[in-house]
Amino acid sequence: MSETKPKIIHLDIIQPCYNPLPGWEQSVWLHFNDVVSMLPGVTINLIIVNDGSVKNISEQAVQFLKERISDFQYITYSPNRGKGHALRTGIKASKGRVQIYTDIDFPYELIHIKEIYEMLLAGADIVSGVRKKNYYQTLSPQRWLASKMSQILNRLFLRLPFNDTQSGLKGINRKGRLIFMRTTIERYLADTEFLALAAKTRKLKLVPHEVSLREGIILSKMSFRTFMREFRNFITVYSIVFKRKA
Repeated sequence: MSETKPKIIHLDIIQPCYNPLPGWEQSVWLHFNDVVSMLPGVTINLIIVNDGSVKNISEQAVQFLKERISDFQYITYSPNRGKGHALRTGIKASKGRVQIYTDIDFPYELIHIKEIYEMLLAGADIVSGVRKKNYYQTLSPQRWLASKMSQILNRLFLRLPFNDTQSGLKGINRKGRLIFMRTTIERYLADTEFLALAAKTRKLKLVPHEVSLREGIILSKMSFRTFMREFRNFITVYSIVFKRKA
């Protein structure tokens, strides 16, 4: 008897999820289908990591996606651990040749996923979304301040090749995956830690790519408490990165 060859996954799309909006599964299905249509012949595995949600996640919603997406992984745990932890969990479970991660609402123009995938195939180890200037016109004052402070701190202390680390849309190959799995920050600044570690590894090809929000996307406000927590996390990132060998 001939053995069945294991299925080759070309791309994993990884989405951390925490208390999504009602109807999120319909939105995921719609936008995932659009991505699939942009990449004919590419086998795409969708990985959703439920990061301890306490509302709007149900067995029916997950089953809806399982019935419609042939390559689908759903990972759930409790309590909430933070975006960094969720991303490491999803990346660890991934099976594809390359991975792209984005938020559960696919906030950026879907064409950017195709572009990032093609850049990874062309030789980039990490492709990091960099938000266009008009992105900042859509932000609440709190988010605008947090974004600008993040960019100033990145430029002054982390010596990154670009200052925008928090777009939430990034692609990685095997080399980039190994770097991400070295991160330790549990929440949002895992992205910053990741890129700072990558920038220290000179043999990596780290490429920025301009991205735009989809029309109609509304970003949540950032509380002062969250702002201060992430500032403390930045200090932790700095100490981790510059005490650690590349």
